[in-house]
Amino acid sequence: MIHVTGLNKTFSGVQALKHIDLHIRPGEMVALIGSSGSGKSTLMRHICGLTTSDRNAGEVTVNGYTIQKNGMLSRDIRDIRSHIGVIFQQFNLVGRISVARNVALGALGRTPFFHGLAGLFSREDVELTLRALERVGIRDKAWQRTSTLSGGQQQRAAIARALVQRSEVLLADEPIASLDPESARNVMDTLQELNRTDGITVVVTLHQVDYAIRYCPRTVALKKGEIVFDGPTSELTPAMLNSLYGAESRELFGEKNTARPSFVPRSHGGRTAVAA
Repeated sequence: MIHVTGLNKTFSGVQALKHIDLHIRPGEMVALIGSSGSGKSTLMRHICGLTTSDRNAGEVTVNGYTIQKNGMLSRDIRDIRSHIGVIFQQFNLVGRISVARNVALGALGRTPFFHGLAGLFSREDVELTLRALERVGIRDKAWQRTSTLSGGQQQRAAIARALVQRSEVLLADEPIASLDPESARNVMDTLQELNRTDGITVVVTLHQVDYAIRYCPRTVALKKGEIVFDGPTSELTPAMLNSLYGAESRELFGEKNTARPSFVPRSHGGRTAVAA
């Protein structure tokens, strides 16, 4: 589903990614771990085409489509991105509009421009929006202003938006970094359920290894822009992590956080406006 080959990225003379080769099969749930500055988020941004590699330095394909090659994005990048859901640490929702409206925006890629501008969505997409909110457990919040939701609820709304997008791949970049332990578990439970039930390929960057151990069968660890471990999460023993990260392994195992992961439709000519 995801193929990264020979990827290099340099920022101001500092090499952030070094000869990255990564291949992820359809339906996998994979954790990317590593300390701050290890290259996790940079790699994720390359996979979804938000950042380009160095010239003549790598190729990224998703589901058989070329995202970028040798530092240049595909001409069809917008169409390709429409099948890749991205969950950000800071949610990337519009706080002043309703939760349902935010989630329905996942359908913009298949909505005529002026309909999308006016907030008019097909009945099918309106129903899909409500089903997505039901699946992530916040349908009762559909008509609330998004800014009134807790951090965990906003992150689940972002996941619902990716469902409306009909994503085949879900990239979650530090989705629980700013959440309390209970909200973090709820978000990870939702990602795991979508992976197991829908077969969506999920790649999630995590700062604490305990969540990777509970939720992700496979883990890829980065250090200073290089992949230093890629294999079954069960092989991430404390001794191995200590050899990879030294003193940082205590933070990755969560010693600073000891909790362990154990809309009314209005009809407009056959389309429906999702209330703000």
